[in-house]
Amino acid sequence: MFEWGSWGAGDRGVSHVLGVVLLASAVIIGAILIVQVGQQTIGDINDDANVELAEEVLLSVDQSFQRSDTNESVEIPDRVRSDITVTDDATYNLTLNGRSACSTGNRSLQTIRYQENGQQVGYQGGGVWRMTESGATMSSPPAVNYDQGALSVSFANISGQQIEGSSVAIQSNATAERSHEAALQIAMFTNRSYEEVQTDDATPRKQMCLPSRVKNATLTIDNSRYARAWADWAESSYDDTYVTVKPDSVEPGETVRIRFALGDVSDPQFNVEDMRVTHNQNGHGANVSATIHNTGGLQSTQKIIIKHNISSITGTPKPTNVTRKVTVAGGKSKRVNATLGLADDVHNITVTTDAAIENKTIIANGHNPKPDLQITDHNIPASARLNAAPPATIEIENKGGMTGDQTVTFFVNGSKNATRSVLVHPGEGPDSDPDFRSALPTTESGTYELSVETHDSRYNQPADDGEYFEVGSSGVFEVTSVSPPGGLTSGDSATVEATIENTGVIQKSDTVEIRIENATTGATVASKTTDLDLEGISSGSESETVSLTATPINVDSTQQFTYTVDTADDAETGSFAVGATAPPTFEITNADVDNPVNTSEQTTVEVSVVNTGSTVGEQDITVDIDGSQVASETKPLNPGESDTLDWQVTAPDTYGQYPVTVATANRSRVLTLITQADSAVEGDESGVTITKNVNASVVLKGSDLESLRGDKNEKYITHSPVTMSLSVRSDSNETIELWRNYENGDVNGPYAEQRLVSNGTSPYSYASSFEPGTEVSVFAKSYQCQRINDGTWLYPDWDYGWRNPNIELAGYSTRYCASDHWKEWRTVTETQNSGNLEVRSDGDPLPAFEQAAEYQRGVDDALGSRVNESGYLQLADGEQAFFYELSKKNATTANASSPGDPDYNDAIVLFRVNSINKTVNRGPTFQLDDVDAPAHVDETTNATATAELTNVGDQTGNVILESSFDGSSLGTSSVTLHPDENTSVTFTLPTSSKVSGSSYPYTISVVGSPQAGGGNIHVGDTTEQFVQVDTVRAPNTIDSDDTATATANLTNVGGQAGTDTVVLRAKNTDDPSPSFTTVDSETMSTILSPGDTRQFTLDMPTSRGNYTYYVETSNSTSPEQSFFVGQSNFVVNDTQSVNIGAETYNTSGLIERSGGAQRMTVKVQNNGTVGDEREVSLTIKNKSDGSTVFAGSKMVTAGSGELTNTDPYPAWAGYDVDLDPGYYTYEVTVYDETASGTEADTATGEIYLKNVDETGATGNDSPITVDSDTVTLGG
Repeated sequence: MFEWGSWGAGDRGVSHVLGVVLLASAVIIGAILIVQVGQQTIGDINDDANVELAEEVLLSVDQSFQRSDTNESVEIPDRVRSDITVTDDATYNLTLNGRSACSTGNRSLQTIRYQENGQQVGYQGGGVWRMTESGATMSSPPAVNYDQGALSVSFANISGQQIEGSSVAIQSNATAERSHEAALQIAMFTNRSYEEVQTDDATPRKQMCLPSRVKNATLTIDNSRYARAWADWAESSYDDTYVTVKPDSVEPGETVRIRFALGDVSDPQFNVEDMRVTHNQNGHGANVSATIHNTGGLQSTQKIIIKHNISSITGTPKPTNVTRKVTVAGGKSKRVNATLGLADDVHNITVTTDAAIENKTIIANGHNPKPDLQITDHNIPASARLNAAPPATIEIENKGGMTGDQTVTFFVNGSKNATRSVLVHPGEGPDSDPDFRSALPTTESGTYELSVETHDSRYNQPADDGEYFEVGSSGVFEVTSVSPPGGLTSGDSATVEATIENTGVIQKSDTVEIRIENATTGATVASKTTDLDLEGISSGSESETVSLTATPINVDSTQQFTYTVDTADDAETGSFAVGATAPPTFEITNADVDNPVNTSEQTTVEVSVVNTGSTVGEQDITVDIDGSQVASETKPLNPGESDTLDWQVTAPDTYGQYPVTVATANRSRVLTLITQADSAVEGDESGVTITKNVNASVVLKGSDLESLRGDKNEKYITHSPVTMSLSVRSDSNETIELWRNYENGDVNGPYAEQRLVSNGTSPYSYASSFEPGTEVSVFAKSYQCQRINDGTWLYPDWDYGWRNPNIELAGYSTRYCASDHWKEWRTVTETQNSGNLEVRSDGDPLPAFEQAAEYQRGVDDALGSRVNESGYLQLADGEQAFFYELSKKNATTANASSPGDPDYNDAIVLFRVNSINKTVNRGPTFQLDDVDAPAHVDETTNATATAELTNVGDQTGNVILESSFDGSSLGTSSVTLHPDENTSVTFTLPTSSKVSGSSYPYTISVVGSPQAGGGNIHVGDTTEQFVQVDTVRAPNTIDSDDTATATANLTNVGGQAGTDTVVLRAKNTDDPSPSFTTVDSETMSTILSPGDTRQFTLDMPTSRGNYTYYVETSNSTSPEQSFFVGQSNFVVNDTQSVNIGAETYNTSGLIERSGGAQRMTVKVQNNGTVGDEREVSLTIKNKSDGSTVFAGSKMVTAGSGELTNTDPYPAWAGYDVDLDPGYYTYEVTVYDETASGTEADTATGEIYLKNVDETGATGNDSPITVDSDTVTLGG
């Protein structure tokens, strides 16, 4: 037997794929069926030949057919000419999914046959076959290639009955190819036959088979003399798991059917998910349920065993072992359940498939036990400040006799806001207390009612504790910054200084405590409480600095200490080391994690450390994600030495935000890792869950809650009012009333229907941006029309309650109900009539089909081509459909199979992902804004130098500043800053210890960064002229296309007036032999009097390189500083650079989608060494006529400052393109400079937006592509 798939594409030629759409399909989809058919004419040939020679001739003809894109001829030896004929009695048919409506129809399978003395050999279907006394055999395989779900069929279509002449000429016929190819495509996917398309291709057609759902193809060979050889070939070439042949025994001329499995043909794999064990409410025992998910590609049937480890149950008989037989298609799931008996014992309950097992331990005590989960205590806060949620935990004890597998629900103002799953054994609590911190409503000031419940108990904060949860209405003491000690040795004092700010609304008086403790023993080294009285925001927020000094701290060996700054509302903790001698201290100067990242994929964590201690040391640098260590490296560093480390780590498998802690033995920093799912949204029974930061819209497509009323003289349609609201559930709940600008929000009235069916722009659309983890749904409410009571008689509502808008729909007059007569009828939310809302995806069946009355718009009217004639959805990419039943209470789709309600067409809404919002998370990024100190002090005073610092990044972080004076280090200072927060850090300079009459330099730098500033301070008096360089200010980095200047402040600190020349000198440290040279200078034009200060502007270098520079006069020289001249380099990404909807595409391939495109985002990146701003333009043209359908440009910024030794910095430009289905070309251009117009890089591509009712035969979701090489043969 041949190996599976042994006759593959390598055994014979397969013609090239015509057209870019077909080529894209071949690349993207694994299951591809290529039907290649040629039209050829063979003239008459006369001569005798033997079987062997004839076979060689037919093999040569086959090779010529495969090279039909060239013109050539095949020699026919005289010996075989007269016995070769062409017949067309055999036929073939390709049928998809076993549906006759999805087939090529019977196509002629011509045979070139040589016959002599009872022996014959023939060319048929690309193969060469022999007929012998024992039957038909294969000499060369047919033009059928199959490999792991991909199928290619290439049959020649040969006309003519005789062959004459000494050779056959083969000519390509491209025109016939295209016509024949299109007819085969349309025949396989639509209701039009091959013959109908050939005669009339303009008639509208309907899709019969969804290309993305083609699972198999059947090749039928009929009336072939070689039928047995066809069957033998298929059976011997392929595994019968994927290819089957019917019938088992075949005679010449009989029909052979060869069925090929297409698409994902991986083996079935049944996994067990979401296992639950609950008490049987209807009797003894436990209810066990689980989801069986077939993660393979092929459908399978398996026995699912649900059991526990107790062999027998006394008393009421209950099974301990239940088997369920389930059939699950590839990629689908089914729920199984069973009731098991329980004994007084510990049960290991399992759900087992052939490949997986899931188990839970359940304890049962006593007769007919059941769980009783009681809330015994809580830590639910009574107040919180805005956007700062404190812990909110509850304690649970199971006081029943059975393990409780339950959901704990958290409510805000009576509405469910969050849930937590717990498994609690009798007499115990859960492994960890449920924490609802993230569910607290802290984003808006107000008073809230909080409650928590299990299945068995409930805690209500107002009822149980007599208080409500208040947000933002009180004073809040927040620890805004902490300056911890660092670089301490035995005998030193340790000072912790903190700034406390009242960030609440009103004034507050409270106590602040600072503690220093031994990290090993927990013993308190020092503590201090301070009473503060600070005004709140309403009166101008006040802050105050508090401090604690522990002196001295004596240790024999290096020890760790912790500090805590504690208020009633906030706390900050940290650690520091005290060494027996000056210890190595590993400070973290920078840390970053690449965000966002798909779940379970790799991302990069980077950390920079510096040893600020005075001795060499070695420490472990560690990385934890959500409390678990994922990476570490032991790093030795000399005093003052720094290094940057990076690791590739794997993101968690569930989307969300996770803490990433990078730590040395001395310091730690917490970052945030943002994980996102592969898909942008996930649907469930009541809405969708957003898994990426997206822009999405909801669009009303129809609403038909109507009745036909009246008498024989007049009949009219009454439109019951319907309103819609958007529910957005994330950290806080939000309900948005939709479309209230018309008729008080009624989307079902005659006016609304008239708008929906008109050709104008529909007003029933809402778009917004949503964060990951947000649950979104659209809920509906219907109303009846109240009757009118005039005081004497209750008139029927259909006579007096309804209003006539003078609008005729479906041939009837209409009535609507005025808002003052509305009476609530049905409300559909996730908790009320939840079965009345069905959320469906592409390819799903409608909840109800063709049940609309003749006066109503049906689902197919509302959704149009998004519904096929079989009642299945054909949604565009990124769409979900919501269907509502608003008349029947507690409706279910099980009752929607007959005419009448429930019909699930009372309202229909589409949810559509427009684009993925792209941002760059820069982490904490610190900018040194200014450094200043007095130009002159007397010899008895210590000067104070001040550094101004801002966090210009996106996350809170810690930054370390280091100062020096006259060449000696003064130590470091650490400060924590929130995004956009700025602060001042001061250092005391020991000027009183210096000799009077001289100038001394000072610097303040950001540790781990080239940012630094400084100047000179003159101590005491000087009688002569002394022009001192006080400070020098210049950018740290520029682009080589830009220019920069340094600003120098000069003060005459001497006793005499005069003039001087100020000079800026620099050296490029990248040069082989760098030396300082003069870059710019300026001589004072007027004298500078004693005590006066003057500012000068000097040019900086512009050639690329790393520079060291200083400014000098004849009396003074500034401290040296760094300056970098780099070059930005903007390009358009080749990969993953175009976002439409929820998908991201390469520019190098065809972008192919279903439906239109509302928004298009393109990615550029800066591969250079400095950040900059650039213009990015997008032009989209209609491919057919070249007309421009969209043109726009955006300014983007990719990085700031120096980017050396960093990954390319991305930036995204988003455009509202609003494209209808069609074929387009696009061009993305990024320009060199903002206003220059010079192109830096350009990328072009094509976009194919398919109508959702197209056959899709050339789409990227199609497993079937039709390709044809047509040739003509002539003698």
